Amino acid sequence: MGLSTSGINFSGLVSGMDTEALIQQIIQVESRRKTIWSTQQSQLTQRLSGLQALQAQLLGFQSAISQVTIQTAFKTATATSSAESVARVTATADAIPGTYLLEVSQLATNHKIGTSAQASADTALGLSGSFVVNGKQVTVAASDNLRDIAARINDAKAGVTASVLSVSSNEHYLVLTAQNSGAVNAISLNDLGSDNVLQSLGLVSGTTSIKNAITNGAQSDKFADTSTAIGTLLNLSGAPSGTIQINGVDIAIDLSTDSLNSLVTKINNAGAGVTASVVTVNENGSTRYRLQITGASTPTFTDNEHILETLGILKAGYGNELVQAKDAQFKIDNMSLTSSSNTLTNIIQGTTITLLDADATNPKKTTITIARDTGSVKNAIKGFVQAYNDTIDLIKKYDYFDTETYETGPLFGNATINALTAELMAVVSDTVAGAPSDMSMLAQVGITLDPTGSGKLVLKESDLDNALNNRLGDVERLFRVMGSTSDPRLTYVIATGKTKATGTPLTVEITQVATQAQAVASIAQTQASTATERLTFNGTLFGNREYSITLNAGNTIDDTIAQINADATLSRYLVASKDENGRLVLTSKQYGSKAAFTVVSDQAAANNNSGIGTTVLSVQGQDVAGTINGEPATGDGQFLTGNSGNATTDGLQIRVTATTTGIIGTVTVTRGIADQVFQLIRRFTDSINGALTDETKTIQQQIDEIKQRISAFDEAMQRRAQDLRAQFTRMETALNKMRSEAQRLAAIMGQPSLLSNLGA
Repeated sequence: MGLSTSGINFSGLVSGMDTEALIQQIIQVESRRKTIWSTQQSQLTQRLSGLQALQAQLLGFQSAISQVTIQTAFKTATATSSAESVARVTATADAIPGTYLLEVSQLATNHKIGTSAQASADTALGLSGSFVVNGKQVTVAASDNLRDIAARINDAKAGVTASVLSVSSNEHYLVLTAQNSGAVNAISLNDLGSDNVLQSLGLVSGTTSIKNAITNGAQSDKFADTSTAIGTLLNLSGAPSGTIQINGVDIAIDLSTDSLNSLVTKINNAGAGVTASVVTVNENGSTRYRLQITGASTPTFTDNEHILETLGILKAGYGNELVQAKDAQFKIDNMSLTSSSNTLTNIIQGTTITLLDADATNPKKTTITIARDTGSVKNAIKGFVQAYNDTIDLIKKYDYFDTETYETGPLFGNATINALTAELMAVVSDTVAGAPSDMSMLAQVGITLDPTGSGKLVLKESDLDNALNNRLGDVERLFRVMGSTSDPRLTYVIATGKTKATGTPLTVEITQVATQAQAVASIAQTQASTATERLTFNGTLFGNREYSITLNAGNTIDDTIAQINADATLSRYLVASKDENGRLVLTSKQYGSKAAFTVVSDQAAANNNSGIGTTVLSVQGQDVAGTINGEPATGDGQFLTGNSGNATTDGLQIRVTATTTGIIGTVTVTRGIADQVFQLIRRFTDSINGALTDETKTIQQQIDEIKQRISAFDEAMQRRAQDLRAQFTRMETALNKMRSEAQRLAAIMGQPSLLSNLGA
């Protein structure tokens, strides 16, 4: 039988032929085209792998280039101290190279005071009442022990750390330590009312002295305003009240209701032979107020309720001062300086000095040296050279021809690879347009192409060291894209890959200068205000969100200016001032059309208010306008940028601070070798139209097409095999029928020999 059932083939059961073998031979002959396609697919896959490996290598090359082209690459600095036991030093890229002699005579210290010895740290002390630590009220209960009081002080977050020191089982101290060093951070303590908790603990003594002395008098601490009750300003619960004496004259005061203004009135009306007044002081841009009390000589003060201590006129003596609050005292190059901190960040630009040791008699000395860190620059340049050579090696791995075996790499003869290699070698051999002629090529800093023809770079480190040590700026120009201007009113900002760095001066002509938005009050304020006034701002400058400020009653024009400039939000966007006529002027900090804002008052303009009025003032700045190298540019505030598509200045941005129009000066752009290589790689690997990207896409498409072709062919061959099996099956069936018919005829004719002749 020669049949096929359920996909099982019974090959040549009737004919005796191996039909399945015949079918496979036929399929094999007809599949020669597939072999050709598979070979093509393998070759294309190898080419694709090579291109993908090269793209990955080029991305790494760009990363290495960035290490030498970033703005800070040539700005890193090293800082050393000749005696690190005296001072340690660190420097940032902004540090100015130089050598400085540092002499330290005193270190800054954190103020530390303690209580008198307490028999227990865990037994209730029976003290109740309130006191003030650095302006923060602390209230204790009779059930509190020493540790409870320490916790309450810490909870007040007064810039003080309270802890309990146990010297022995029956000798314990509450110790207060200022969190910041320096005399300005000395711990301020005073009891409130008649409770005298601090005095009972021994933190303060029973004596007082003037806290803020002035000529023939004393002044208070600084307060936020003059009309609010002192207790409210200090956020006191149960502000002290009672009778004080100035020069022996009784004056009744209640700090829960008395403001600085009312205190002035009470003291001046008391007939104590003194004059009280309120003076303004500026503190970090904000206006503050002090009460001053002066006489023919320094008055005497008596204060049984700690009222004058709360005001800051008097201060209590410390009961047990463990460490005085001191400022650091030192000299830099024989210039005497002080600091509340031992960490000095504003003495030498970009440098942080930490003072560690001092001697008042023989000041500790160390020499601080700030120098450019050419070592890091050198490493970055070596990284550039290494990445270049790694790229050449990788190209050779896929692009080669063996003259003995005639074997070739998968990318041998690839036009894109050939172009990339040629351009890389051309760029690293080229000159930088606009650079000094003796420092315009890599060869002039010791970087040359390998004379053996390997295509790789060779670095002569001694030449590079010499260039870095003597001509660091020129070396920087040799690697980075840089710009310079001929006029201080012009500042180079940035150039893109599309900017043509010709190295020649490009003329900048300004047709419109940038301005700030400026609102001017219609009326000058000549009298103090009698009521609060609300100014409301809005517009692009404020993100189109409304913002209001309430000006204090009693403000003069100077008070209003100070209040606006001290406002945390407004001060980010604008500056208040007054013009020559005394009118309030509000000027945006930002330049240009985006600096648009409105302002309106809830009061009609008058000589006793801001003068802004109830009609909305809408103002806007203007953007700079002009050309660079005669090509159109777009202004945004003070920034002028060459338009996209410009032949020379596409993407070139400069800042213009000129206040007049006309030809201001020139800008010159140079593009160093490393940046040129970076741009070259970007061009080849661009995700849209990069040559390598296109090549990779094309090969991938070819591979996909062959895969589809092979897949379709395999399906066709399967159908072909099935067809052949069906044909052979029909043949075997026909043969079987013929044999059966022969057997039947032989039986009828009685000639069995006929069957044997038929092979049945």
